Amino acid sequence: MRRFFLITQGRALSYAFSSFGLASMAFSAVKGGFWSFLLSPPGLPVAGLALVMLGLSIEETGTVRRIRLGAGLRVFAFVLLLVAGVWAIAEGALGSELVVLGTMLFGLGVAGATTGFVHDKGIVADVRHGQAIRLENISAQFVSLWVRGRDVNVPTSILRGVALARDLDGRGVFVLVRSRDGVVGGDELPWIATTREGETFFLTEHEAGLDAEVLATRLTEAAAAAQEGGYR
Repeated sequence: MRRFFLITQGRALSYAFSSFGLASMAFSAVKGGFWSFLLSPPGLPVAGLALVMLGLSIEETGTVRRIRLGAGLRVFAFVLLLVAGVWAIAEGALGSELVVLGTMLFGLGVAGATTGFVHDKGIVADVRHGQAIRLENISAQFVSLWVRGRDVNVPTSILRGVALARDLDGRGVFVLVRSRDGVVGGDELPWIATTREGETFFLTEHEAGLDAEVLATRLTEAAAAAQEGGYR
């Protein structure tokens, strides 16, 4: 259920329920016209939803800076949602004949939006937040990962190459290693290809906490340093 409120449809429903709930209680605050509606208690969640969609779109374009910007917009959207609730109360919404229905709808919406807010706040602090795979460190000895609660160490000596890529989860890097047998805890990694050159897994910018270009450079330097006997 938690996962649902983090996807686009779940977020949209959360803000829509909030708007419907406030509209049933405080629609009298709307004086007329689109902008008047938008700048009213039931309109603020609609504005918030627009920010949520914009934030998701920006995040999907990649780079750590944009990921944080997208999450930050969604955090601000949640603030608008809370402001809308306080505003509705100030406008006398609690005296509405539909206060019970409105409160239930608004409460359901806020509950779902809160799930998204907690997740987004974590991303602003650390873009790796909520990821099943997290890059912990890159050294001349190992590429250290945290995968579903377990430590996984990829010896840099078995790195064969890296390549920039993009999939449904965003921008990232394909990492080619000589064999998964040399990876400590390698069964935990989501291997995506096996060829004569070796085996490949994918790290996204979310998982690494680094721009794809920076990640590729650091992995390449670590592999070179491992061969030379030291990491600069």
